[in-house]
Amino acid sequence: MTIPERRPAPAPQPPVSTAAPIPTQAAQSAPAESRVVAHAAPPLTAAPLAPHRPGRPPEDPPSPGSPDHTGPSGRVSRLRIGWHAVPRAGLRQITVWPATGAGLLLGRNQQQVPVPVKLFDSDPVRVALVGGVWAAQLLIFRAFAIGARAMVVTTEQRAWSGFGERATGQYQRLTVLGGEPNALPPGTAQTPSLIVYDLGVTGPATAPPLGPWTSTLTVLRQLDRPGVAALQEADLTLMQRLGGDEATLAAATLRLSQQDGQLLQFMTDDMVAVAGGGPDRFVSLTQTGIEQQYLGPPRR
Repeated sequence: MTIPERRPAPAPQPPVSTAAPIPTQAAQSAPAESRVVAHAAPPLTAAPLAPHRPGRPPEDPPSPGSPDHTGPSGRVSRLRIGWHAVPRAGLRQITVWPATGAGLLLGRNQQQVPVPVKLFDSDPVRVALVGGVWAAQLLIFRAFAIGARAMVVTTEQRAWSGFGERATGQYQRLTVLGGEPNALPPGTAQTPSLIVYDLGVTGPATAPPLGPWTSTLTVLRQLDRPGVAALQEADLTLMQRLGGDEATLAAATLRLSQQDGQLLQFMTDDMVAVAGGGPDRFVSLTQTGIEQQYLGPPRR
């Protein structure tokens, strides 16, 4: 009896993927036992959208090609007008800097540092100016630049005629009256109100109470005893160059040092001394070209 020849069992074959291999040149040139069969990547699925929160607009999915704004939580946030979500880590990095002061720019001090003065505030501000119409109009001109309206009560209406129209090109920004008004125009933070009393050597006999964002400017053409009360009631006093008697009276009323009292007599035409609202100081008004065009050169 012939014994049939026993053949070895065939080696098990590895499972063949149904995906077609990638016919790269490196794969074709490699030995058979070292070839790697590439499998097709699983299909991509869209990530679920975040649930909508009441009171907030729903978030739209990002468009193709848009920049990645994915935050730490993995959510895609988009900048919208009116609101923007900020992570807690970002909020901790926000720093609040203290205010350095702001107001109407009066000029520069001897160190060429800008000197602002608080002319308008939620509480009424009273300012006294010992000087002429030129300095008063310069202050009003700069107050116009921050949106103020002005009312001038004067015994010399000719000196103020046409000033508001020339300075602003409008007729309603400045009103000139020959007598004291019964009521003052109200002021707001956007449109503060400035009441100017140009009555010579004294302030108004009686003045209506001031409301918020309403300030007064009392112009004393000469400083004499009748004008001392205006200096005492003022929150801020500005002085152009004074005569000897004026300087003595101002120094005594405002309690200035002897040196400052003497310097009041030697300031140039484009300077004012500032008392109140901070340290006493001498300021150069630094008139601009447009101000010189409308107001002329400095004078008292």
